[in-house]
Amino acid sequence: MMRSFSFSLALILSLSFSHGALAAPLEDGKTAFDAGQYEAAMQSFSAGFRAGDAASGYYLARMLELGLGVEADPVAAMQFYRQSAEGGNVEALNRVALMHYRGEAGVAQDYEQAARLFGLAAEQGDRNALFNLGKLYFEGEGVEKDAGQAIAYYRQAAEKDHILALNTLGALYRMGAKSPEDTARARAYFERSAAFGNAVGLFEMARLILEEGTDAPHQVEAHMYLNLASARSHPNAPEALQELTAAMTQEDVEAAQQKARAFVALSDEGAE
Repeated sequence: MMRSFSFSLALILSLSFSHGALAAPLEDGKTAFDAGQYEAAMQSFSAGFRAGDAASGYYLARMLELGLGVEADPVAAMQFYRQSAEGGNVEALNRVALMHYRGEAGVAQDYEQAARLFGLAAEQGDRNALFNLGKLYFEGEGVEKDAGQAIAYYRQAAEKDHILALNTLGALYRMGAKSPEDTARARAYFERSAAFGNAVGLFEMARLILEEGTDAPHQVEAHMYLNLASARSHPNAPEALQELTAAMTQEDVEAAQQKARAFVALSDEGAE
């Protein structure tokens, strides 16, 4: 049975938040969280938050929002996000903006407020906020629709290796390709995404490679990407992998599999 943290959460919420930092509880919490020790992580993040560490408050809110180690409570999570954002945590500010965008956790959907908050977080360089603000400009939600401004924000997020931004720009340049330069840009964005082991980036790299040529070297490289994309559950990769495998010699397939085994993805945190 999941242990209840209702009393401790009520206590934390009753405390005022102050600026400050407390590295030990934050790092202890992250270590416990990575080990799946959610109760210990919750206790460490709570201690850090009570001591005035905005980052601890952010992680505490994430656990509350997702129901990790405690019963999910989005409304309480929103309160932690707000206080952490007021304490200077830009990731929390992005989450507050997202909740205004989606209309959840006790707040009404408000695109203009979301755009304002994403803008504040983007000014501080948060890559998730940069991408989210770009999306608002692309869709014309809360701001005047402006594809050029959207792409500018997507590019800033992509420069910080935001996976969705990399894939979005890759798709935009691919669909609107009017020159070899556009195709090269699409490939560069998808290649960077693939380097992190992203299934979309891997699959799109295979498609681009086969469009460049279908000789043995191109097939081997494309097979590697499709194999990795399939392993990462891209919905179209398994069938494409089977078709390509059937068109290749056994020797080339084995060479491609060797390349897949040698692949080591760059590490990165998820985006949101």
